[in-house]
This record gives sequence, structure tokens and C-alpha cells, in this order.
Amino acid sequence: RRRNMHMAEGQRKVKLYTGSYNAPVVTGDGSVYLGKGKGIQVFLFDEEEGKLEAFESYPDVKNASWMTFSPDGRTLYAVNELDDYEDTKGGALSALSVDENGRLSLQNCLPVMGAAPCHVDCGPGGGHVFTANYNGGSLSSFVTGEDGCLKVMDCQISYQLKEDRPEGCNQVRQEKSHVHSASVFRGHLWVADLGTDEISVYKLDESGRIMGGREGGVPKACHVVKLPAGSGPRSLAFREDGHIYVSCELSDEIGILHWEGSRILLEGFVSCTPEKGDGGERNFPGGILLSKDGNYLYAGNRGHDSIAVFDAGGSGLPKCIQWISSGGKNPRGFQLSPSERWLLGANQNSDNLVVFRRNKETGTLTEHARYDVGAVVCLVFLR
Repeated sequence: RRRNMHMAEGQRKVKLYTGSYNAPVVTGDGSVYLGKGKGIQVFLFDEEEGKLEAFESYPDVKNASWMTFSPDGRTLYAVNELDDYEDTKGGALSALSVDENGRLSLQNCLPVMGAAPCHVDCGPGGGHVFTANYNGGSLSSFVTGEDGCLKVMDCQISYQLKEDRPEGCNQVRQEKSHVHSASVFRGHLWVADLGTDEISVYKLDESGRIMGGREGGVPKACHVVKLPAGSGPRSLAFREDGHIYVSCELSDEIGILHWEGSRILLEGFVSCTPEKGDGGERNFPGGILLSKDGNYLYAGNRGHDSIAVFDAGGSGLPKCIQWISSGGKNPRGFQLSPSERWLLGANQNSDNLVVFRRNKETGTLTEHARYDVGAVVCLVFLR
């Protein structure tokens, strides 16, 4: 009997978890959005054929706009991007256990005490979980139990605009602090604030607790990276050689940082879209993603409705090699499959998921298939 030459049958189908909007939420421009999502949906993805198959759905999980697994893969953490969870004037964070078949069950849900949490990540060892609260302008830190449940919020850091705001700020989108992501890299927590054009960096201990001297009981950042006014830092991608890429939502660029010992240097910017003439639509890039080898960088263009592909090469300085249609409107989250032979993208406003075939040698993409899925904005594979 002939066997599959690429991978065994048990490895062909991997589980993809998607988060979507299914409850009202206040957006960045102040309008209220109600998506057609179904909470968290789980799909089987065939690594050979590039096909999706529905597996399970969890509609009771509201506005799961970002998700991450614990390091052991036994718990899925999902933010609930809400503005008033249980009269707390903020959103929430849910911990869901993952059984041996990949099915989910809710362990518990705690308020983050900040409006519209939109990003979550785990500390080293999984002892702490962090949420970025967009409308709340704050970061929340939670202690987790051995079973992955949320025990208590042990720290919250609020950010404020400085009175002497420089020229070039976006008066509508940067009217206050908007914490957009909180990412863990090399034992540090990197907090991107779209409202203040700053990235604050905090050292973590082995349990994931935020370290550093405290001012008024609040941890002090060990680094603060100031970007040009009007940049609007949103999401981060990290390369093992110390290069860090920042999607700048308001300036339509990717910022390039280099972490060298005790210094973090700003090396420059590259455009996320081709040159446009007068009257071109604003773009507002969102998600950003690196291949495992660090050679290729992908950025979602939400106004241009495209995915930009960059060759980061040996230097770490990205050069765009492709712009490809996202296959829908408002591409938000996207993810590489475990084999990296495929990239899957979520188009929020056209309610679809698009599968792209990926050339691992060149990094370039070719559209493969489209699926109707409501208001999906986040994708994560169970590895």
C-alpha cells in the first residue's frame, strides 16, 4: 500500500481555532460594530490539500478578537473585546481547557477592568497572562493556576497622553492612550500603545511576573521606544537576531527595531502599500507575522485589502516582494500553518477565510480557496 510521502495521516489534519465578533463593540473611530461571528470556531485543516472542515463552535464566547495557547497547549486564553462586561466598564478574559481531542470547555472568565481588550499573550512557563485593553488604555496581568485557570489580576498599568503632544499626531485616533498589543519575547513584555506612539518594555521573572522598580505600586518600564508622532504602533513580530517589526497603523508603515544588549535602536520604516496617488484610501495596516526562519514577513493591509510579503533576508531589513489581494475586505488576523506551506487570512468585513498556498523558497503566496466564515479576526493553530 502506498503511503503519503509528505506526512503521515495523523499529521495531515491539524486544528485551527478562530475568534470572531458576535457582540457589539465600540471601534477605533467611535462607531459601534456588531459582527456576524459565531464566537470561537474550530476547524480541521488538511496540510496536504489546503482544505478546511468545520469541527466545533462555541457561540457563548463573546468577541474573541485575540487568542493564545498556554505553553503546554492545554489552555486557550481568549480576550472578550467588550466595553462593559458585568457592569465593570471593561472587557474580560476567558480561560478554556483543551481536551485530548481539541474540544474546549470554559474554566473561568474574569474582568480585565479595561474597555475593549484586543490582545493576549502568556509569560514564560505560562504562570501569567497579559491583556492589552484598547479603549481602556491599559495593560492587565493575571496569575494562572496549575490547571491554567485565571486566579487573580495581580497588576494593571494605565497609560496617559503627555500634555505637550508633538505635531503630527492623529487628533481623532490618538485622543488618548490605546494599548493595542502586549507580546512576550525573550523574558520581556512589549506593550504597543497606538495612542501615545510608544512601545514600553518590562522585564519578567521566571514565573512571568512583571519585574522592575515600582512607582506608586506600578512597575516601571526598563525601555520606552518613542516612534514618530502619528505612527500608531499596533502589532509586533520578533526575529531571533533581535530585529523587531512594528505595524504602524496610522502611518501605513512597518517600523524596524533592533534590540542590541541594553539598547533598542530604530533602524527605519518601510511602506506597507504600493505608492498611491492623491485621493487614495487610507490603509491602516494591522496584523504582522514572521516565518519561523525569520526570512519572510507578512503584513495585512486593511484599506488596501491585501497582504504584503517582505523578504527580510540575512540583514533583517525587509524589502517588499509581493502585494496580493486578501480575497476579501478588511484583512485582520492571519496565520501560517504548522508546515508553513499555507497561509490563512481572515477578512472581517467580507466574512470569509482565505487559504493561500505558500512557496517556502520565495515566501510568495497564491490564493487557493475561500470559505464563508462570519467576522473572523483571529486564527491560531493547536501545535
